[in-house]
Amino acid sequence: MGKNFTLVLGALCSAMLVACNGGGGSSSGSGGSTFVTDPTPPSPTMPAGTYNGLAYSDLGQPLGLTAYPESFWPNKLQPSLQIAYGDNTESNIANLTAYVTMGGGLCSATPVQYDPESNTTFLIGAAHCFVDSKNSATTLSPSNLLPTSTLKIYHGVSETAANWESYPVVAVYLRQDYCYNATFTGINGDECPNFAPNSGVANGQGNDIAVIQIRGKFGDPESYPQVVRANEYPTPYAAAPVLSVGYGLNTQTPVTDDRFLPRSSMFYVANYQYWQQDSTPSGQGGYHYLYNSFYNDGGFGQYGYSALICGGDSGGGDLFWTGTKWILLSEHTYGPGGACGTFYTSLPNGATNVSAYYDWIQSILTNLAPAANCSAGNIVNCVTNG
Repeated sequence: MGKNFTLVLGALCSAMLVACNGGGGSSSGSGGSTFVTDPTPPSPTMPAGTYNGLAYSDLGQPLGLTAYPESFWPNKLQPSLQIAYGDNTESNIANLTAYVTMGGGLCSATPVQYDPESNTTFLIGAAHCFVDSKNSATTLSPSNLLPTSTLKIYHGVSETAANWESYPVVAVYLRQDYCYNATFTGINGDECPNFAPNSGVANGQGNDIAVIQIRGKFGDPESYPQVVRANEYPTPYAAAPVLSVGYGLNTQTPVTDDRFLPRSSMFYVANYQYWQQDSTPSGQGGYHYLYNSFYNDGGFGQYGYSALICGGDSGGGDLFWTGTKWILLSEHTYGPGGACGTFYTSLPNGATNVSAYYDWIQSILTNLAPAANCSAGNIVNCVTNG
């Protein structure tokens, strides 16, 4: 794509350029010959598809929501801008997302399972939110993770809302091959460089996914999005409607200086799944992305695909309503640095495809003592701070 990329969280909110508006390594692109060749390039006029034989517009209103954007079910993608940058009037969407703090930094996450036996909730987030540094190229270790004492999860629309509730973190689970073949210090924005095969280290991997376990029942478990296998996903390249949620920066007009934008409030935006990419080398997977956006056809005097995901949205979910349940398609991973709300001729935001890690996630969610068994090496490719 020919522009710099950044992880979409920040480390210290007191240092605004590094904090809530991004910071981290850079990339010169997000595709390349090491990705599967895309059979259908992104298009603003691509026809809407179906899900299990039903048109997307016939899947119905998601349960429990009263102010869901009608524009989420458009009859066509053109000719006008049909979706707002962000809204937070539907408070029940807070059951679909979580606000994450790491000391002075912030990220987002998605609740996926409540275990009444242990009274803990599991959420899916981004690995880069929880890694302080990495001194081994091949293996992430517990000492590289932020301690649980510095982490907190919140439920609600914003910290000023009456229903804002906090939860202690029991453990965070990451893959040992996170940021494979690379090291970084965490100092002065030095973070994992592996955004995509042609932008990271040679023979590297991303694997930017985390499972977070918190104490207590988060929101309403009946509303949680589900982690499913890829065969339950909507078909790529068919403009499936997607709900993206996060607690990061928010803008309603194109802006390049996002230091003073609001944050720490839930915002959601309706958009579309356009593109899927997976790395192919044997044993060097680790890059599995979905690209979600909407095509702006002249609104604000701008044309192109919107950079919807901004600093602080890392780990937040891209959700799809099947007609009976929410499924978690992907979690926000990277986007253009300092470009919140601007438009591009190519898709700017990469989100990690959760289905690519289904078996690994289930090995944690179904384990009776995941922290102990991860630490003991009884869960494959697992490292934890619990």
